[in-house]
Amino acid sequence: MKVFFALLLIANIAFAVFQWLLPYDQLFVEKKKIPAGEQLQMLTNANVAIISEAEVVSEVEAEKQVAVKPEILVTEDSSDLRVCYTIGPITDKSRAIEISGRYSGNQAWTALKSSLEKQYLGVMVYIAGHETRGAAITTANKLSARGIRDHIIVNHLDQSNLLSLGVFGLKKNADGLKLRVQKLGFPVKTEARYRERTIFWVYAEQSSEDELLRLLKQAEFGDGISQIPTQCLPT
Repeated sequence: MKVFFALLLIANIAFAVFQWLLPYDQLFVEKKKIPAGEQLQMLTNANVAIISEAEVVSEVEAEKQVAVKPEILVTEDSSDLRVCYTIGPITDKSRAIEISGRYSGNQAWTALKSSLEKQYLGVMVYIAGHETRGAAITTANKLSARGIRDHIIVNHLDQSNLLSLGVFGLKKNADGLKLRVQKLGFPVKTEARYRERTIFWVYAEQSSEDELLRLLKQAEFGDGISQIPTQCLPT
């Protein structure tokens, strides 16, 4: 009996030493638990937007409409068979009528147009401030005594009894006379002068299938009259 207890004691001591040398979790490996299948979640309960089939189709069609644009064909209008030009400037109305008849007599449709413009005349040298014509004559006599004899009494715009000493095409000539009169003690002035005149233009149309009409004379070219291509008026 003593021998049995001695063997049991030795066995316990040996098991304790073996367990101390080899940890318990390596001795009995626990099988890992396989996680249970996750519960299926309805789309309505999740944070997922549900798009209907009709909405998907409409978005696809919209993208097609944006991506594919119909090509616009630009074509030139070839139905207008007219050639148009303007003839001028013409300062005399009777001359403009004659030129217009010259073209209309050759199967061209014409129309006479006019415009008012200012024509530059030059720079006028003058002395103002005369209340009467007699006072202007007195100034003229004083200038004549000093050797300046070219003058005339005129009425200009809102001033009357101006003593004009001439109109010069070149400004430097006007400034030279002004300086000369100033040295004589007279209150002389200069001013650019214009006059209004009516300018006439002949507008003409002809068929592009016909030979282009060129009916201006050499003298008319010398007077600055020309035949200028222009855009045709709306029909």
